[in-house]
Amino acid sequence: MYLRSMTHSEGILRCLALAQKAGGYVHPNPWVGALIVHEGRVLGEGYHHKAGQAHAEVEALRALAPEDRALLPHATMYVNLEPCAHRGKTPPCADALVEAGIGEVVVGTEDPNPLVSGQGIARLREAGIHVTVGIEEAACRWLNRRFFHAITTGMPYLVLKWAESADGFIDGIRSIEHPGPYRISNEASRTYVHQWRSEEAGILVGWGTYVADEPALTVREVSGAQPQRILWSTRGTWDVEEGWKIWAAKRHPKPWEAFQRFARESGLRSIFIEGGAATLQSLLDHGLWNEVRILRSPIELGRGVPAPKMPASAILSRAENRPEGIQPLPDAIGDNAVDVYLPSILES
Repeated sequence: MYLRSMTHSEGILRCLALAQKAGGYVHPNPWVGALIVHEGRVLGEGYHHKAGQAHAEVEALRALAPEDRALLPHATMYVNLEPCAHRGKTPPCADALVEAGIGEVVVGTEDPNPLVSGQGIARLREAGIHVTVGIEEAACRWLNRRFFHAITTGMPYLVLKWAESADGFIDGIRSIEHPGPYRISNEASRTYVHQWRSEEAGILVGWGTYVADEPALTVREVSGAQPQRILWSTRGTWDVEEGWKIWAAKRHPKPWEAFQRFARESGLRSIFIEGGAATLQSLLDHGLWNEVRILRSPIELGRGVPAPKMPASAILSRAENRPEGIQPLPDAIGDNAVDVYLPSILES
C-alpha cells in the first residue's frame, strides 16, 4: 500500500480502524492495531485477533515481506496502545520490536496496566528506538474505555441499554392477546444491538425480564463473540439454561453492594445490561453505570412500563463530540434516534 505521506495522527487512526476488527474476541485484553510504514509505504499491518494469540505488533511484523525486513531500522511502527513489557500468554511485544530492529515507534497512549504502565516505552527507548507518545490520545482512550476503566477501578465498564417509545415506555401492557414483549425498536436497530452485545464481555438481565421474556441474549444478527450471560436476582436462585451465570443477593441487606462484589470478582472487563426496568433504574440510582444507550422510537404505546429516568448529572454525548477516528455510535438508526449518555465529560 503506497501513500502520499502519513502523519503520526493518520498512522494512529489507521491503528484504531484495525483494532476494531477483533471486538469482543480479545477479552480481557484491549483492542490494538499496528502498522509499519517506510517512506509512505505500508510494509505490514495487523491487529490482536483473539486473547492468547499474537498481539498487534507481532502480527504487523509477521506481515512483512522478507525483502522489506532490511528497511525496519528506517521504518516507523504505529500502535494505538503502548507495547507490553511483560510475559503473559505471549512474549513481551517491546522485546519483539527491539529484536526486529525497528527505528521508530509512535504510541497512541500509555497502557494503564501496572504490569506495563510506561515500562514498554522505557524498554524501547533504552534500546535506542525513537518513541513518540500521546497521538490521538482521546480516541485511543475512548476505543479502549472498557479496558482503562476496569484496570483503574477494578469494576467492569457497565453499558445500560433500552428501547423507549415516543411516549416514554419500554414495554406495553401484557395480556393474553399480547403476551409481549412489545417490539419498540426497528429491525436495523436490533442488528446494531447484536453488534453491541458482541463487543462486551458479559450481558445481564434482571430476574423479572428473565422470567417474563426468557431472553436468549445471544449474538445472532452479526458475526461476533458471545458474551457471558448473567442473571441478576434479589429473589433467590433458580435453574437456568446452560451457559448462564446467576448473581443472587436474596435477603442481602444491601443488594447493590453484593452486585458490585459479583462484578468485581467476575473478571469481566465490561457488561451489557438490557433490563428490565427495575434493574436498569436501580443501577442508575446507585451510580452503577458508565454508559447508557437509548433507542428512541416514534412508536407510541399509550400505556405500559415507564422507561428508566436518567440522573440529572448525566451528559448527553453526540457523535460529533466524541473522538474522531473510530466507528462512532450513531445518533440515529433509521427512524430510531440513539441517545448516548455518559456520567462525565470524556477525558481529553
